[in-house]
Amino acid sequence: MTALDRTDRRILALLSKNARMSNKELAHAVELSPSSVHERTRRLFESGLLAGAHADVRLDRLGLSLRALLFVQMSEHEKTNLDRFIEDILRIPETRAAWMISGRFDAIVEIVTRDTTHLHRIVVEKFSSREEIHRIETSIIFEGARQHDLSDALELAR
Repeated sequence: MTALDRTDRRILALLSKNARMSNKELAHAVELSPSSVHERTRRLFESGLLAGAHADVRLDRLGLSLRALLFVQMSEHEKTNLDRFIEDILRIPETRAAWMISGRFDAIVEIVTRDTTHLHRIVVEKFSSREEIHRIETSIIFEGARQHDLSDALELAR
């Protein structure tokens, strides 16, 4: 685990809220020189703690407004292939994320579609037709929120 000081935590918190902050803006916010902040940010990337920055694309504004979670239960003899299954379904364009989980289901898959007809087609053609899947439960996401500000979470990691 990488040892972080207060300034590193502040840099991570600021970038979690706005990954487009310039090095100059970061330096001003943490009261260090731009070269010092650049070195710290480089170190955070090299350590793997800071893994990247991503654009938050509003797919709903492109017509992909229906989001759903698929709760997937694998066939007993296929559970050992869960890694391969996750890799395969991430290649489906509608798949946004996938997680291996514990409990009654083996995986949760987040997908995005145009409408319920599109959702049904994807579930039937791309998921239910797979022999390694025993069962799927689908839940439509009506609303959601994400926490991007990691200020408080970074304090938990002390």
